[in-house]
Amino acid sequence: MKCAALPSLRLVRVSVSAVVLLVLGLVLVAVLGRQKETATRVADARNLQQWGIALNLCLIENDNQLPEVGRTPVTPAQTQAWFNALPLYLSEKPLAEIPPGDRPRPGVPSLWVRPGTKPVKIWDPEVFFFSYGMNRSLQPVEGTRSFRITEISFPGSVIFLAPTDGYSPGAGPGDVVFPKIGTAHILFCDGHVQPVPRAKLLDPAALSAAAAEKGISWFQQ
Repeated sequence: MKCAALPSLRLVRVSVSAVVLLVLGLVLVAVLGRQKETATRVADARNLQQWGIALNLCLIENDNQLPEVGRTPVTPAQTQAWFNALPLYLSEKPLAEIPPGDRPRPGVPSLWVRPGTKPVKIWDPEVFFFSYGMNRSLQPVEGTRSFRITEISFPGSVIFLAPTDGYSPGAGPGDVVFPKIGTAHILFCDGHVQPVPRAKLLDPAALSAAAAEKGISWFQQ
């Protein structure tokens, strides 16, 4: 009877070991996933911090004048658009001067592309991709000048650059891309970067009311 019980005992031990290994594996996957997510968010914040440095240098050299939002198609003639004006302060080429084949694309981290952006199998090298957009309300009317930083009452509460889907140089509250869980890093007009939850942005339908007051802020303190 004692000998007959041994195989069952060994089977139980093997089963318990398999469960333990499975649990440890799942825990390891979860930990690695969190580490990767943290690294991605840190890299995203650093990207925006670089744009913040460029913005401050641009303001110093241009009598506190904010760059223009710009429009598509991207052209070299748009010298004052943020995507052409700001890179020069980071020793980078203006977006319009980057040749086909070297242009930013999804899944290839760069100053232009948010870390963690999913790559695509088929990509047109002629396309301009940039996964950040400038607050359109900083230049309410295309063809007229953008605001000066001195005309903004609280630059630290006014969004300058936010993550977008990658195809428009301008952004409003409805264009901001958020991760499934958590917050999005956003650059403000005073040059600081902070994580912002979706609930802190004005609903696009309410933006017209805010625009009647000042026309530049869709971030709620």
